Amino acid sequence: MKQIFTTRAVKTHTSTTILAITLLFTLITNANAQHDWTEQVAAYKPMVVNVETSSEVVFETEAKGTNFATGFVVDAERGIIATNRHVTGSSPSYVKINFHDGSFTEARILYYDPTHDFGFYQINPEEVDFELQAVELGEWDALSLGDELLLIGNNEKEEYTIKFGRITNLNVNKGDRHSSYIHTTFDRTGGSSGSPVWNTAGEVIAIHARGTDTSSFELPIDYLHDALELIRNKVAIQRGEIGVDLELISIGEAIKHFNFPAALRKEIGPSKAGTPKVIQIESIIPRTTGETILRASDIIYRINNKLIRDDLYTFDAILNQKVGKEVNLEVYRNGENLSLDIPVEDLEAKKVRRFVRFGGAVFHDITPQLRRILFLEADGVYLPHAVAGSSFSRVGLQERNGNSKVVILDVNGKQIRDLDDFIEACKTITDGQHTYVVVRDFNLFDSSPTPKSLTVNLKFGPLQEFEWNQEILDWKEVAE
Repeated sequence: MKQIFTTRAVKTHTSTTILAITLLFTLITNANAQHDWTEQVAAYKPMVVNVETSSEVVFETEAKGTNFATGFVVDAERGIIATNRHVTGSSPSYVKINFHDGSFTEARILYYDPTHDFGFYQINPEEVDFELQAVELGEWDALSLGDELLLIGNNEKEEYTIKFGRITNLNVNKGDRHSSYIHTTFDRTGGSSGSPVWNTAGEVIAIHARGTDTSSFELPIDYLHDALELIRNKVAIQRGEIGVDLELISIGEAIKHFNFPAALRKEIGPSKAGTPKVIQIESIIPRTTGETILRASDIIYRINNKLIRDDLYTFDAILNQKVGKEVNLEVYRNGENLSLDIPVEDLEAKKVRRFVRFGGAVFHDITPQLRRILFLEADGVYLPHAVAGSSFSRVGLQERNGNSKVVILDVNGKQIRDLDDFIEACKTITDGQHTYVVVRDFNLFDSSPTPKSLTVNLKFGPLQEFEWNQEILDWKEVAE
């Protein structure tokens, strides 16, 4: 009887195992591509490039060193290549573009977005040994849940890695500020930053931006397309800023925890992405136009009289159109309806366009991104990196990659409000002069203003000022 039970148990266990394997195989088969991508993969490879960047001067919180990523041609005639903002960075760098046939050329940063994770390089098409081909751009609105996708990229530094996936959510908030992302099933996409994502119709509908071992998040191509059209038409790009970090919360959470009127649930309606959500202010950035008007936890209901729901893309687009003017937000603050007018600044005007090298360190003005990361309200200049052993290398704690997070507030008793103040103060310092500075070190738990003394070596660290030249897409030293 015991033997019979064991035999039956084994048979039952075996049947269960076979069934589980069958189900698993079915799931894997369904997860993999059903569309035949063979011909398309061969056609797309020449449009994809491998990017290699090297930086020795860095801004904000960027790191020195060499990095590898992916890009793709979006304008063959002008030699424009798209990739991520975290690939281009904002710092001076040497950029090498490697092509599918083994050839390569150099590139320069044409544009990087201060809010969303994309940027453009420019190369000289005449230096390429074959005829460049540009990808065809699609539209975010045409996508549906479950759509099949293809990614070609430099995954784990392996060139032209192919991945198949599907759309699991059309609108998730994975950006650093207020970007919409597409959630997909691509897995382990390390090194694929900047990879194009195709739909079965042969259109690039997104750019890969971030991921985990099990999921991937792609920035909709609409963000890139809008900027690309302005560049092609030689129209200045503007990025509207009111100083808010946004998040998406479910309509149920908004009603239960933030007193959003339940009667408005019907007007919000269903979401194409899935669960109905609304836009909430997560935090306010210091020294921005919305700082004294808006509050964290405010739920944004309308912008310029337009019902916004969970549409972060439209919210951003309206801000861009209102630079230099005011935008009206209808918000709910703990259930109270408020109509608020907020001036809109231009983030483009606050990019790092000048920097100084002095005493072995780099200095530049404080950017909105730094105010956001450090929650910094004070004036001063920022020191992102100092060469080991140089005059300024000991004014703050350095991270393992050599980066600092130091703000200079005072030099020899002179208040430093911006880079111009710092330059004037540096001009009064002589070689070997004992100097003191007042700093705030944001690598320390206590970042209170602290005096530091140093001796400046001008022989190897003279004062040098550099400015960005958009005509040549390069940094030029400013002559005294």
